[in-house]
Parts: sequence; structure tokens; C-alpha cells
Amino acid sequence: MARTIDELAVLSGVSRATVSRVLNGGSVSAKTRSRVEAVLGETNYRPNLAARSLASGRSNVVGVVMHIDPHLLFQDPYFSQLLQGMSSALADRSAGMMLWLGNRSKEDTLGTILSMGLVDGVVVTANSLDDPLVDGLLASELPTVLVGHRKADRTASYVDVDGVHAADAMTTHLISIGRSRIGYITGMPRNVAAADRLAGYRQAMKRAGLSVADTIVEGDFNTPTGVTGAASLLDRGVDAIFCANDAMALGALETIRARGLRVPEDVALAGFDDLEFAARLDPPLTTVRQGVREQGAEAVRNLFELIEDRSRSPRRVLLPTELVIRQSTVGGGPRT
Repeated sequence: MARTIDELAVLSGVSRATVSRVLNGGSVSAKTRSRVEAVLGETNYRPNLAARSLASGRSNVVGVVMHIDPHLLFQDPYFSQLLQGMSSALADRSAGMMLWLGNRSKEDTLGTILSMGLVDGVVVTANSLDDPLVDGLLASELPTVLVGHRKADRTASYVDVDGVHAADAMTTHLISIGRSRIGYITGMPRNVAAADRLAGYRQAMKRAGLSVADTIVEGDFNTPTGVTGAASLLDRGVDAIFCANDAMALGALETIRARGLRVPEDVALAGFDDLEFAARLDPPLTTVRQGVREQGAEAVRNLFELIEDRSRSPRRVLLPTELVIRQSTVGGGPRT
């Protein structure tokens, strides 16, 4: 087993600097890289990460901040999938993670991250339109990528989906199948995604000349508010319900069934996220697929680009969504 770069250089017949460039992804010829990598494999060489960190000034550890209580992390399909995407992208780079959850005040978490100096950068879920933690990270020198957006802040790097367009497309689908009293259950107040999705719903309804005077009720991105929101909307005589996420659509389905109504014959139902349970509902749920794991992985990739080139411009990435039409709106088989 080779223990040092010098030993690897002797075995490979190249200079110490060349071995270092291979280990760190630098520029070398394909032939030379192949020779060094062959020796790496034969000797089972493992770099001294502590020494590399001291030499580079980097820890190869990324901070991840998620605004969710610890006991809910793995119960919430959205956040668990987001974390899976980040973990996969970090593993591809042999990088570590320090995770902060919503069990401390945002000011305390911000102070800890900035004072400890142990992470190369941070990925943070930007759920709220007003967030002192996000504001503080963006104002600091620490490379930061948001999952969510701050469109008004031209310095912010983020990964998100176009929630306005996606919600417009879903509302337009419901209109296209003949529904005119389309109720909407919002996400939580002052939430970035909730604001975008509500704007998309309003946009499509206005374009079709349909009133929203009594068709919007407030939700909180959870199943109980889907239950209560659907009850309120059914009392107002809606013929379709669009929920700002799948968890609320699950609650809405419970209420519709409890009223003895059929989906989609009496009330069409749609959600947003396409979490794993959506296709298993009865009937399977029409929803918006937004690739939660992909957002997590893309945020990590973008962060490393910022870490490696501090001078680069902010990266503002909107990933595509997909309308997944299932039996909860059209009956029959699924189509996209």
C-alpha cells in the first residue's frame, strides 16, 4: 500500500506534482492520468483528508440547513427526498455534511454556522419570504445556495422550479376538462412556493374569466388542513379542488369520500409534488412532478461551483416540472 504522494510518484514514474494534479482533478494527459489511476487502484491508496484540508484551506464538508423539526424529517416525504438528493451528490464528491434542522432559532443557527468555520459552503431551504437565516447567509462571505428562491435578490444563487407556470398548467388542465368552480387550498402564509403556486392558479383562472372570489382557502402544506380546506370548499359548491401539495390532496380526498362524493365524477382532485404515495392513492392523484431529489442534487453541484470559483456570477436554476395526469381528474389510465 502506498502511504504518501511521493511513493505514488515513484511507482507511477511521474512527478509528485503530477500525482497531486490527478488526485485533485487537475489537468494532465489522458495517458498519464490512466497510469497514475492504475497505481492508485493497485496500491489501494487513500488520501489523508485532514492533511489535504490543511493544505487547501477547505474542509470538504458542506452545511445543510432544513427548516423542519427533527422528529418530522423522515416522516415528511418532501424533505426526506430532498436530503436523499443532496446526500447522493455529496457522496459523488466524497464530501461530508453537517446538518442543521429547525430545533433552534434561526439567529442561533446562523451564528453557529458563521462562527465555527467548519464548512466550505451551505445549502439552505428558503421556504419563507422573510427569513433572517437566509438573509444572514446571503450577506456573509460563505458560499450559499438556496433551495427555493429570492428572485428580487440578484446576488442569490438558488435552485427551484417555476411554480407559477406549473400551477397555471394544472389549473388550465382542470378548466380543459370542463370544471368551472375550481377550489384552491393554499400553502402556508409567507411561503415562497405557496405564493408562486397561488399566483399560477389565479393567473389561469383570470385568463379563463373564472371568479376566485370564494374559491380560495388557506392551508398549511399538511394533511389536516387538506381535510378542513376541502370541507369548506365543498360547502361552497366547487366541482374541482387543486391543492398546493400532495399531502393536502390526501386530506381533501378523505373529506370528499366522507361526503359520499366520487372522484373525479363529482369532484376532480389535483395536487403538487408527485410524492411517492400519489400514484398509489385510490384513485391515483393527478399532480405536478417537480423532481425533489434532483433539486437537492443540483443545489449541491451548484454550491461546489461557487466554492471552487468565488468570482462566478450567481447561479439561478429553474428545473422543469411535469404535469402528471391520473384518474383523480380524468378517470381511465395515467398519462403525462
